[in-house]
Amino acid sequence: MTIEQTQKIIDGAVADFIDTCPHCGAKVHMKMIFNDKHIKNNRDVIYYVVFRCVPCKKLILETCRFEQNYYDQNENLKFIGWNDKYPNDGTAFIEKYENAVPKDVLDDFEEGAKSIKNGCLKAGVSMFRRSLQSALINLGADESLELVDQIKNQSGLTQDIKDWAHNIRILGNWGAHPQTDNLKDIDLKLAEETQSFLEQFFNYVYLMPSMVANARQRNKKQETEKLKEEES
Repeated sequence: MTIEQTQKIIDGAVADFIDTCPHCGAKVHMKMIFNDKHIKNNRDVIYYVVFRCVPCKKLILETCRFEQNYYDQNENLKFIGWNDKYPNDGTAFIEKYENAVPKDVLDDFEEGAKSIKNGCLKAGVSMFRRSLQSALINLGADESLELVDQIKNQSGLTQDIKDWAHNIRILGNWGAHPQTDNLKDIDLKLAEETQSFLEQFFNYVYLMPSMVANARQRNKKQETEKLKEEES
């Protein structure tokens, strides 16, 4: 098909587009806000389409690819499919931590999550370790201790969290040489478990206290407003 025909396909597809919103997690109608295309050096055509989720009103960027027949000098494109989405389902959840977790801690965690999503497991787990260690130091841990000892000595953590951390071998002592740093043993299951551990760590250490503090603040405000109404 020609480029003109691909544009018609995109216009038709986005007229009634349904997909899972990475922000609200629901399968919803998405309204197309903008689309444009990029023609690569190999003559493949990539469409960049910005949608707005109808229920939650947030924006999503998705790409759609058409592949050019390499052996044909004329336009001869084949629909490959919708490819990338941003934010994607693996990283959008990070938004819930933005006002609770320190920025440097969350930035490292987000980079780790993106690395895992793209198959860079060693890079991802390294960033998770860095994120966790920064969080522990932020909570007052001794910087001279190994990560596993920082976790063990953190009085604010439950024993369940400490036991979980102890059983994730990548959180053990970090070797000084490639053959002792445990990274050679990384697989997707271990990388995802490390990410899950950090998510629960953030929930317990940062998110829950933040939610409790916000709830207390709301209650205090309501009580103050009620007293003012009674006095008036």
